[in-house]
Amino acid sequence: MAQDKKGPVSQLLEQFDAKAKSCKDLQEEYLRAVADFDNLRKRTQRDIEVSRRVALEALVMDLLPVLDSFERAVQSSEAGVSAEGMKKGMELIHRQLREALCRHGVEQYSCAGAEFDPRRAEAISFVHTDECKPGIVVSEVAKGYAAGERVLRPAKVVVAKEPQGGQSPESRVRNPESGNRKPETANHRPETGNQDSEVAEGEESRISESEAGKSGSESNG
Repeated sequence: MAQDKKGPVSQLLEQFDAKAKSCKDLQEEYLRAVADFDNLRKRTQRDIEVSRRVALEALVMDLLPVLDSFERAVQSSEAGVSAEGMKKGMELIHRQLREALCRHGVEQYSCAGAEFDPRRAEAISFVHTDECKPGIVVSEVAKGYAAGERVLRPAKVVVAKEPQGGQSPESRVRNPESGNRKPETANHRPETGNQDSEVAEGEESRISESEAGKSGSESNG
């Protein structure tokens, strides 16, 4: 029985062997997890590329009829189709293109008349006007396009600003003093008028002197 008793060294060796085996098992599991993750990454990337290619092919297939319509429109223009016929053809092509985009979740939206939203519109110009409140979209240069909640291209708009001078017609009516103010050029008018009067008086004096000289010469004659 004394031989069955293990000393402290033997116990430490057994514990070391157990820990070493556990570390080896954990390392093998880690390597398997890394390999699985790498395979998953490659498979996901391959699936994304396949999905992108399929979506692109579907979009192209929907746009090909629109391209065919454009080619027929070019041929019709060379054949001498009337302007009314060309207009109807362009409207048809426009409708086909919008329907093709809608099938892929792309929709057109407008911001005209609404308050300017930088998340859905891009202000390319401002106009001073008193016909609407500041910050309202006055007109659109190009409409916006979105796919669901995601904006693909913001609308390009012209935004209203306060009238020049910082006062609207209503504020000028409420503040009559602002309406009675004269422009800066009006302050120089009196000086200009005095100069004109002095010039006119000088001209009159020269005319009177010339007439007196004429009358004197006639009397001497």
